[in-house]
Amino acid sequence: MSAGSGYCVDCLSQMYGEPVKAISGYLSEVGIVGHQAECRNCRARKETFKASPSSEPEGRNAEFG
Repeated sequence: MSAGSGYCVDCLSQMYGEPVKAISGYLSEVGIVGHQAECRNCRARKETFKASPSSEPEGRNAEFG
């Protein structure tokens, strides 16, 4: 698994206790795009998401994955 991998929307949904539709809407709203990679949680190869460095709060690693 690469250091740059993120989490799939299904795992994000479980982690945040929100429906997949809500997670997908939020990701789209803030401009976070997915890419095909291995999910850091379930290890499935599917569309995964992580915050870009420009969207992280200063001095804090706020990536999804």
